[in-house]
Amino acid sequence: MQDKLLYISWLPPFARSEQISDYAGECKPVRWEEKRIRSSDGTKLAVCEGWMPATPRSVTQKPHARARKKLVVICYFQGNGGSTPMRLPLLSQFLRTINPPTPSSEVDYLVVALSYRGYWKSSGRASQIGIELDAVAFLQWVAETYGAPDRDVRMVLWGHSLGTAIASSAAATYLARQSSSPRVPVSGMILEAPMSSTKDMLISLYPQKWLPYRYLWPFLWNNWSSAVALERMARWRDQDRDPQGHEYEHEIPPILLLSAENDEVIPAYAAAELEQEGRRLGLKVDRLDVSGAMHTEIPVKAAGRQAMNDFIKKCTTS
Repeated sequence: MQDKLLYISWLPPFARSEQISDYAGECKPVRWEEKRIRSSDGTKLAVCEGWMPATPRSVTQKPHARARKKLVVICYFQGNGGSTPMRLPLLSQFLRTINPPTPSSEVDYLVVALSYRGYWKSSGRASQIGIELDAVAFLQWVAETYGAPDRDVRMVLWGHSLGTAIASSAAATYLARQSSSPRVPVSGMILEAPMSSTKDMLISLYPQKWLPYRYLWPFLWNNWSSAVALERMARWRDQDRDPQGHEYEHEIPPILLLSAENDEVIPAYAAAELEQEGRRLGLKVDRLDVSGAMHTEIPVKAAGRQAMNDFIKKCTTS
């Protein structure tokens, strides 16, 4: 039952039968389209692509048409419950804020949201091994679909809750494979309501010492850990370090940690510990505790939304 308890794709009821059109009214003027991709093991995956009307569709069809304009692709990794369509109004609100419909803008923004295997219209059953394959295939698809030699394309990874561990793990693998992949850099990572590890989540959900669940973590086969992913990135960065102490040849993207003051799911110490670990590894980490926010409310609060906007614009301008 571990996978079914952790990957709650079946809640709310009928989550897997939802359609993009069910939320079209709440998403206007942002337009969403379903894309189909394959994971590295052949599993069929669904992806939602969203754009503002002012963003020409040529960004995915005719790369040369936007050769002098920057494209920022925000890659969204959802938490463990529900479908992708139910999150589209939230993603649309964010896209409307960061990408107002002004033709004079120097940057185009797109949001692409992955449905892991077993979620929404994606095939298969959710598991850590499978979702790790899905997440890396998703980033490679983004690089191949939107990247072009004559266009400046950047990726920003945005993970929520369990999605923070999935996003950071995918980033670690993608960075290590960059030499053989299309060169579309990961310019930044937003970890919203980050979980430190599956073990910590188990203890947080079952704090009563008389319950057996908190003691069963050694038997978990889903061992997601953002801290481990950060360590993997640091090892990749350091593998070609100059013995004389010169700058690293590989650069890890900056990280924004956003914790919710009133988070009812993630333990309060998770973001602080992750920040401490990132700084110990020499990573560029900023953290903001969003006042009054609950687990899913960080992008809704003005402070959280503004911090995300500022971070994305800052890390994609160079």
